[in-house]
Amino acid sequence: MAVPYDSYDYPRYWLGREYEDSAERIALKKFFAKIPKKRTLIDIGGGFGRLANLYANVFKNCLLIEPSEKLLKLAKIKLIKYKNIEFKMGKAEKLPADDNQFDAALIIRLSHHLSQLEKALQEAHRVLKPGGFLILEFANKIHLKSIIRAIFKRKLGYLLSHVPENISTHKDFLFLNYHPTHIKSLLLANGFEIRNTLSVSNFRHPLFKKLIPLPILLLLESHFSRLTSHVSLFLGPSIFILAQKT
Repeated sequence: MAVPYDSYDYPRYWLGREYEDSAERIALKKFFAKIPKKRTLIDIGGGFGRLANLYANVFKNCLLIEPSEKLLKLAKIKLIKYKNIEFKMGKAEKLPADDNQFDAALIIRLSHHLSQLEKALQEAHRVLKPGGFLILEFANKIHLKSIIRAIFKRKLGYLLSHVPENISTHKDFLFLNYHPTHIKSLLLANGFEIRNTLSVSNFRHPLFKKLIPLPILLLLESHFSRLTSHVSLFLGPSIFILAQKT
């Protein structure tokens, strides 16, 4: 069955987004350092393998799951030199993997497209080993820009509402922004304990990217994300959570 990304040029989307890609890699490296066992990893909705060259050099055996036949083919070509990556077609809500199989699971740039995020979390819990780790990324409903906008428009109820907001402008795609408290509740309700959080892509505004050189921008990103992890600030447009299966 065809899925939306079969007709969308997703690799092209990432052209010119070096800052966002690097910011997510910084977050992943910080979380990988907190995972003691690095034998097996599943990348749920791994797309064309954008992040695979990072985790394939850290984990012994990796499985990339992707529902788009087009993106899966691109991933196999892009990652042909990595013999420790297996590829399977499948959806987050019904993973083609055995119970208690992986030390770590990734759900990156996927949750905003899922109408059944809770089912995906249940599946991630199922395939993780006891004590395994989930790295979940989600689009943040209450990032700094939206907070300022809500205050000026006197819509403080928006900031308190846990109802996901669909901001998609494409008829074939969901794009859901989530409230961090709602995501935390879903994780806790589905057998996870939250170990750490990071605010990511904090400086992705076009003006910042135009005026500040990329190396300096990434240095600022690294320091700011470390600060927000200590005080649980959710100011960035993207939030990364490290959760552990209990």
